[in-house]
Amino acid sequence: MRGFFAHLWLTLRLNFRNPQAVVFGYVVPVFFLFAFVAFFGAGRKDPLSRQFGQLLTITILGGACFGMPIAFVSERERGVWRRYRLTPVPTIAFVASILLARYVLVLSAGLIQLGIGMLCGMKFPLHPWELLLAFTVASFAFLGIGLLISMIANSTHAVQALGQSLFLPMIMIGGVGVPLSVLPPWGRKVAAFLPGRYAVQAMDRCVYHVSETSKLFGPFNFIALIVIGAAASFAAAKLFRWENGQKLPRSGWAWAVLSVVSWAVIGIVARQYKLV
Repeated sequence: MRGFFAHLWLTLRLNFRNPQAVVFGYVVPVFFLFAFVAFFGAGRKDPLSRQFGQLLTITILGGACFGMPIAFVSERERGVWRRYRLTPVPTIAFVASILLARYVLVLSAGLIQLGIGMLCGMKFPLHPWELLLAFTVASFAFLGIGLLISMIANSTHAVQALGQSLFLPMIMIGGVGVPLSVLPPWGRKVAAFLPGRYAVQAMDRCVYHVSETSKLFGPFNFIALIVIGAAASFAAAKLFRWENGQKLPRSGWAWAVLSVVSWAVIGIVARQYKLV
């Protein structure tokens, strides 16, 4: 346990020495917050409550799809993980400390957003403890995806390319950046296949009052996020490597494809049973 906590503390310290990780973890979420206030909050007494689930999802996305993979891959490029391999601490302890550190970082970024949002006139969330649970489940899903990106990418440039291929679609047509109500009908259908939608819906019902007949209610949002996170984490475990020079196993690629297939399965079930 001493090794676990030592690595956890080291990971938190090193994060703030990586400018890209800090920008994606803290600067980008605050930028989106002020952008949302400007575009959606004009003339409203409570400018952010109905968009706060979107903002928190952006915070998690920035930390999971960019911050964590950039830090992980840059360490692997410098040979840091090769040295970890020689220690008696189990591999899972190192990976768990990285995931926990990133969760602490995205949670701190979310709390900063909440504080700034309330200063801008937002009401305190209706169900704060349920919001924390929803935030944690959403973090699990996206951290699993971020860990998978870390295993596939060989450089920080590759991380940014892979991260953007996930980040931009969810921002534009996944109900994260642009509200679902603004999207065309085809966009709302596509959003059912992207995990960002379920993260937003899980957190929205905790922030403001939603009718119990709304699609925001029910356990499906949590189930979808847990399935997606578990599939991505399992695929990342199959593809785990200590050095960039290690070849990715072919069987691992099959699990990576399966993790993406889980998105399609969730979307098909949601559409089939009208859960979204």
